[in-house]
Amino acid sequence: MSEKATIVLAEDDPALVKALTLRLESEGYRVLVAKDGYCALAHAVEHKPDLMILDVHMPAGDGFTVLERKDRMTPLIHLPVIYLTGDTSEYTKRRADESTAAALIHKPFKFPVLLMEIERILGERAA
Repeated sequence: MSEKATIVLAEDDPALVKALTLRLESEGYRVLVAKDGYCALAHAVEHKPDLMILDVHMPAGDGFTVLERKDRMTPLIHLPVIYLTGDTSEYTKRRADESTAAALIHKPFKFPVLLMEIERILGERAA
């Protein structure tokens, strides 16, 4: 199967990283893993991915901070972001709604839901 797109995955839960990487790669995606927000931005600048998946709460730059920094970087301004979070608070929902993120997915989630969002976002970007 040929690679569909490159995705930067920034998540601090090693088990989730492993599971998502295996599933996304089995779907043909190239996955670049970032252990924190700083590494996510570095990967994005270096590899010019098609999408970023950001955990909202992680060290060295939470998802909100990473997205705000990304949006100030001209080469990355149009890079879509999906937030992942176990935080169901109104504050987090409001921040996500007010951001430029393409989607907010709450943990735990079913992989087909994430895959559907990825395909929707990348499909809109290609159109």
